[in-house]
Amino acid sequence: MPDATTPARAGLGLAVPIALAAIGTMAALGFALAGLVSGSRPLGDGRDPATYGFDLSGFAGTPGIVSGSGNPRDFLQPLAVTTTMTGTSMAEWNATQRTKYVVSTDRVVGMTLGGESRAWPLSVLNVHEVIHDTLGGVPIAVTYSPLCDSAIVFDRRVAGRTIEFGISGLVLDCNLLLYDQGGPGHTPSLWSQLGLEAVSGPLAGTALQPMAGVRLEPWKDWLAAHPGTTVPTPDDAMRKRIKATSYERYWLAGKPMFDVSSPAPVGEGQPTTMERVVATLQPDGSWLVTPPSAAPAEGVRIPCLWFAWHAFHGTRSTVDGFGPKATP
Repeated sequence: MPDATTPARAGLGLAVPIALAAIGTMAALGFALAGLVSGSRPLGDGRDPATYGFDLSGFAGTPGIVSGSGNPRDFLQPLAVTTTMTGTSMAEWNATQRTKYVVSTDRVVGMTLGGESRAWPLSVLNVHEVIHDTLGGVPIAVTYSPLCDSAIVFDRRVAGRTIEFGISGLVLDCNLLLYDQGGPGHTPSLWSQLGLEAVSGPLAGTALQPMAGVRLEPWKDWLAAHPGTTVPTPDDAMRKRIKATSYERYWLAGKPMFDVSSPAPVGEGQPTTMERVVATLQPDGSWLVTPPSAAPAEGVRIPCLWFAWHAFHGTRSTVDGFGPKATP
């Protein structure tokens, strides 16, 4: 990865977050106007966390930095999987469509559970961030935070009920904050994807259970290893937006879009700030952080960007497998 301190990268580092923020603001404005036309009003002004209608008392005295994402609450809608297609039929399906769904180099989140294998395309997760599904008889939430390139699959059976998550419109240390949805009178809690728990609200401190065996890899690799895999049937209404959404420029910007409370160290033997890593849970509850190519094949594995992992779990992680880095 090029050095973010060069003039070209420094300029990109400023330009990309500004451009993305502007896009988010325009999107939020459009969403708000749509709400006014329909008679409803979205919660959250895109900036001030207090405007989103959540109990934020759990954050008092904690080091995490809560920020408005630029979008209001529920601007992104989780996807509920109702039908699937076989992975082996993907090439034939693509050949009959004007816009291809998943091609060989596209990254997917894949998992096998109860003898069933399924892949969820990252292009779909980019515009939903949460997919509610059932695999091997287990209700799961496939979650993805593009700002951290972090993919985690959780068991949705939490605190005696099966949770359906919503997108809060807030981020904690630049990472996705979810909330648990409920009926009238329900007080939601906020759940941190990388924090692996509820961080505010009635269920604050309740842990989420990340599933083992999750992979984030190119479709061709997943399909070759799991020829019986299925994929959610594409949503025609979202297809144009799915293809138009990409975070590639942001990942090359050299720094996270929002402030984090514990910046990642740099230097010899450390990943670069926006480098992709995989954290693998160890038997003693600590984490081993390695390059993706060196990550253990089994166990609870969480792929993400180094800055994000360090912000949440840096004090109980061991870093291994990264070569010498030049100190900026």
